[in-house]
Amino acid sequence: MNTTLIRNGELQWKASILKQHETYAYQAAYYLLEDEFLAAKAAMDTLAALIRDEAFFVKEAVLQQKQLKQLVMKISLGIKASQMQTSI
Repeated sequence: MNTTLIRNGELQWKASILKQHETYAYQAAYYLLEDEFLAAKAAMDTLAALIRDEAFFVKEAVLQQKQLKQLVMKISLGIKASQMQTSI
């Protein structure tokens, strides 16, 4: 029971940190993709990847944002490439 409470607390802590970066992730993805649905998907995929990265959560906020920016760009460009492949 105690382990479950600790795990839930850790997830809530991680979620609160990711929530601070959510808008930026969407804005960066939208800038690259120019599509609301795809930008939301890229932002969600980015945040989902980051929640599994323990090192992300011990970094300073500036370094977190830098890592998030790099990852959202990578994921967004992957989505864009996939979209271009399907439209050919």
